[in-house]
Amino acid sequence: MNKNGQLLRTALSTYSSLENEVWEEFEHFFIEKSISKNEMIWENGEVCKHLVFIVNGAVRSFSMAHGNELTNNFYFDSDLFYDDYSFISQKPCFNNYQALEDTDLLLIPRSALYLMFNKYKSFERLGRIVVECHYIELYESMARMSNQSAGENYRYLMEHAKKVIQRVPLKMVASYLNITPEHLSRIRKSYASPRAKIA
Repeated sequence: MNKNGQLLRTALSTYSSLENEVWEEFEHFFIEKSISKNEMIWENGEVCKHLVFIVNGAVRSFSMAHGNELTNNFYFDSDLFYDDYSFISQKPCFNNYQALEDTDLLLIPRSALYLMFNKYKSFERLGRIVVECHYIELYESMARMSNQSAGENYRYLMEHAKKVIQRVPLKMVASYLNITPEHLSRIRKSYASPRAKIA
């Protein structure tokens, strides 16, 4: 097993374990790929045909509305992701996926995943648990973003998603919080003043 494969296995083991022989067959499908900062993985209109594991680096997903970029999510080292809608339906993506840094990836073809699902019950169980956990995280994130103020959401990032604060340009953080860069600047300044109220 190569180093990158071991990183993926470690990440997946937090959900469920696989027998060694199942894993050895699975890793034959891995495709290693390196992309440069600002390079796209998928663009609006393309079909998502791979599950992606980030070995190291950072990726964001965003959509376009009236000429403006609306950031939806961020992915960092050891994160696993795909475009949910496109991957399942095999219809074109609505979102774009762009590297924020020089990034190393492991790609797993969709066809390989479905082959493994059909062949091994333990692999199917792993896939189900990963999808369930992903759905819960997505729902909680959407609920938090909708029901909390921008200041509260920024505080959440500071406490629970420090990689976003440390590695993502502020204009993209502002877009993710659905506020202007100027509003984000005021929020950040308020943290420097203990008496200031977070808006």
